[in-house]
Amino acid sequence: MKKIVNILIVFGLVTALSAADEEKMTTHAELSYANTGGNTESQDVAGNLKMKLPMGNNALRFVGNVLYSDTTSYDENGTFEDNLRTKNRWDAEGNYDYNFNKVIAFNYILGGKGDEFSTFEYQVYTGPGGIVTAVKNDEHDLKFQANVLYLWDRLRKDTSTTPITDAYMHDYAGYQASMDYVFQFTKSAKFIQYLMYRSEFGDSSNYFAKSKSALESKISDVFSMGLSYTIDYTNNKADDVRSYTDSVFLASIIADF
Repeated sequence: MKKIVNILIVFGLVTALSAADEEKMTTHAELSYANTGGNTESQDVAGNLKMKLPMGNNALRFVGNVLYSDTTSYDENGTFEDNLRTKNRWDAEGNYDYNFNKVIAFNYILGGKGDEFSTFEYQVYTGPGGIVTAVKNDEHDLKFQANVLYLWDRLRKDTSTTPITDAYMHDYAGYQASMDYVFQFTKSAKFIQYLMYRSEFGDSSNYFAKSKSALESKISDVFSMGLSYTIDYTNNKADDVRSYTDSVFLASIIADF
């Protein structure tokens, strides 16, 4: 697992370091943080990082997300009672694109996801695919991406789900399809919609879906304020996992450079 995370981190770092000479990389970073005190203390941290480095007809892209939350409670005398971690999740994708023209591109993807409170310890997927840019102008940017994947799902050992193998590892062939849409409705504000569906070829009930809707408004050349709502759906959940869906609403400070 650590090797997988390291590969994804290295991909992002290489993209950033390579861009130091090219001076063409674009970086988009979001940060949300909340801290409460009193009888119950809590902290919530969420971050998103996107990087893109074009190199002629080639391009490297990296996107990563983290979400962490914990709560500490005290009794009436101020004595520590309990510390409870409620969210601990990450996901990351590295993409290589080769643009044949302004509409069609070859793509290769390597992605991973981990969630302490889901059915899976982690998931990893990789494979080739293609990108079609359906619309691109000053107001609208609409892209579709599809990949044929090989996937590895590591089930949690403490789940009541019957393990698919003795090693709690399920590897299989599948696919992923996604849509990216950006609507620049004013010079300083835009709407963003991302949709994703990932599934197994041999078992259509084993699928995952994600939606992220966001509004961003510029407050300076570099910084923006943003609101986003993300939904993650897992169809084959363990019996002891309460919900099929995780949803997150965030208000973030954003930097683009």
